[in-house]
Amino acid sequence: MPSLSYPMVCWQLDDDSVFGMLLGTDYQAVERSAKRLKTTLADTMQRDRERGSYVPDPDIEDARIRHASVQVSLAHQTTKGSFPMPSPTTFSVAAVYGVKEAEGYWKCYLPYLDESFFYYDEAQLPVLIQHYTRDRLDGLSPEDAQRYVARGAAWLETVESRRDDRVVDKQQLPRHVREAQSQLAVVTDRMPDTGTRRGQHVFPEVAWEQGVLVDDLAERLMRGGNLLLVGEPGVGKSVAILEAIRKAHRLSAASDMPPTFWRSTADRVIGRAKYLGEWQALCDQAVIWLELSRGVLWVTDFVNLLQIGGDSAEDSMAAYLLPALKAGRLRLIGEATPSELEIARQKLPGFVDCFEPVRMGEMDSQRARRVLDLFGAYARGSLSVEIERAALDTSYRLLNRFMRYERFPGKAVRFLGECVRSAMAQEKQTVTEQDAITQFARTTGLPERFLRDDQPLDDAQVQAFFAQQLFGQDAAIRQLKEVVYLFKAGLNDPAKPMATLLFAGPTGVGKTAAAKALSRYFYGAGSGTDPLFRVDMSEFQHAFQIGRLIGTGAKPGKLIEHVRQRPFSVVLLDEIEKADASVFDLLLAVLDEGRLRDSRGRITDFRSSLVVMTTNLGVRHGGSLGFAQGVGADDVTHEIRQFFRPEFFNRIDRVVQFSALSRDAIESIARQELAAIEKREGLLRRGIRLRFAPEVIDFVTSVGFSPKYGARPLQRAVEQHVVGAIAKALFEPVEDGACLEVAMAGEVVQVRRASPG
Repeated sequence: MPSLSYPMVCWQLDDDSVFGMLLGTDYQAVERSAKRLKTTLADTMQRDRERGSYVPDPDIEDARIRHASVQVSLAHQTTKGSFPMPSPTTFSVAAVYGVKEAEGYWKCYLPYLDESFFYYDEAQLPVLIQHYTRDRLDGLSPEDAQRYVARGAAWLETVESRRDDRVVDKQQLPRHVREAQSQLAVVTDRMPDTGTRRGQHVFPEVAWEQGVLVDDLAERLMRGGNLLLVGEPGVGKSVAILEAIRKAHRLSAASDMPPTFWRSTADRVIGRAKYLGEWQALCDQAVIWLELSRGVLWVTDFVNLLQIGGDSAEDSMAAYLLPALKAGRLRLIGEATPSELEIARQKLPGFVDCFEPVRMGEMDSQRARRVLDLFGAYARGSLSVEIERAALDTSYRLLNRFMRYERFPGKAVRFLGECVRSAMAQEKQTVTEQDAITQFARTTGLPERFLRDDQPLDDAQVQAFFAQQLFGQDAAIRQLKEVVYLFKAGLNDPAKPMATLLFAGPTGVGKTAAAKALSRYFYGAGSGTDPLFRVDMSEFQHAFQIGRLIGTGAKPGKLIEHVRQRPFSVVLLDEIEKADASVFDLLLAVLDEGRLRDSRGRITDFRSSLVVMTTNLGVRHGGSLGFAQGVGADDVTHEIRQFFRPEFFNRIDRVVQFSALSRDAIESIARQELAAIEKREGLLRRGIRLRFAPEVIDFVTSVGFSPKYGARPLQRAVEQHVVGAIAKALFEPVEDGACLEVAMAGEVVQVRRASPG
């Protein structure tokens, strides 16, 4: 008969008594010595087996023990409230841990605390011991915490127990159940995670500071029914469900028919469907397999259940599974945001009513900071990367102010993870405050001048930046500078986009150039795509076209898609007055709350974006030719007010008026366009320089200006007359590093090799 080895943790109660407990079982006893404990517990297990009682197999191998000291924050409890003690209390903790080779995970027991947990990397153990100890003891009164004080130094023994194969093993699954679980493994993942995922977790999947919620979820899972965890993105819904499943799995392991837990997506469950109507058959199979396995299915994309299947929620996968849910043949776990839950309730209320909703709020600042500390301890102990205190404090400040579209603790763990990965890639052992600021600038595009309080803005530098981008628009530049100063001071409304601006003025005077300048100034520190996103509102002149803007069904619209991918950007809504009235209704929520809901109820946050709208309202085209045709500012504002509804106009932060361009402004733009030619790849690679005669600048200025279109034709004139002439000159042999002179020969641009000097 085979022998099983059970780890037993012991400690001395007094001179004549030793307490021992078999880890992973309910067996414990008190004897005069550890030797007698072994005999007593081995005999008890053997008798239970012979009687047909359930006796679990050992769930860890190669058990080891370690001791740790953990500082916890106790509190005095009175009728007037809880009052934290002035200094932390140190607790001694024994931890027994070992690997489950067949499943590929590690497990640790904290016997003093009656707690255990799974993990996947031995290096994670020290920080997890700290977390679970504090999670159990923080906030307890000294009297309540007394029961967890170590009664003596614990040590580890091994109890050998014979297993009689003639005794029916209740853990041996029938063949049809094994086949059902084998089929489930094709379309789902068995939970808790098995060896296939071991080593894939760089950072621990632990619900830090969520012990009470995890206990509640685990209790509900044990009780039965369907569970829906509701919370905003980033609050930690997925990791809370994951840890609750681990706890429920552990607590139910000793039962005769423990539930099994599986994780998948709606798409994956029916992903093999090829023909019309086949997805329903796949749903039926999944329900049967889960029922045979006493399975609970965690659907990570809960809302998709109402989107997949037919053309409406009534024909969806959710509607098809509804009878099985009502009959208790199917148990589901889901997660959703409050807005997704609201939409789901509107579309298919009977389906939502089958679930027991549990609300999960965002962490307060104190708990969020503790999560940052725990992450720092993990990085130090497991990854040998030290995150300085100043880096943790600055990370919290930046995340709290600028990343309002995400929630703690998710955004903190993700951002600090990026900092640690960057440090490891550079073979650095410390993440400094400057490293955190640099990473934040790289992630968001916000330059350090906005991220550091010790870097004041230089008015001359701000003026010079915008003056190099905009010519002849001094009044507009002053308005843009005010936007910059307001944001730097942190006085912009945090519940709205960073700024909401309406650029008004004639065509071709620099409105788009101003939007580009703002995007470079506010978001130019990042890497990747252009931080300016332009939407031509003339493409949305009918109500039915809104779907292209916000999306239909599972496909997001181009505006929604961009802001989700690049929340830190300038959104340019060009020629806003040409859009249908329904678009203005849609934008009211963006301008007022910085939020936009798509067709699936998901919220897109615009509070990290800068919204710019352009309009030609109030501009009279035509009239006498010339470079500057003024229209009174009051007239422009009056016409804009007349066009937009008051509730829309009043949500715009400021109207920035652009005047018609002067001759000097057009000439400055011409000089800038000509200077940019020398930076093109064909000339830059060969080191060829250009010298422009003054008459070329005059020619481009005259040809490139239109009273109707302003400076917009200027770039086309440069391409046709100047760039074309330079390209023709390069057909002839020109040595690298040469200087070419661009001059006029009558009304034709001519390019020749410049004379020396």
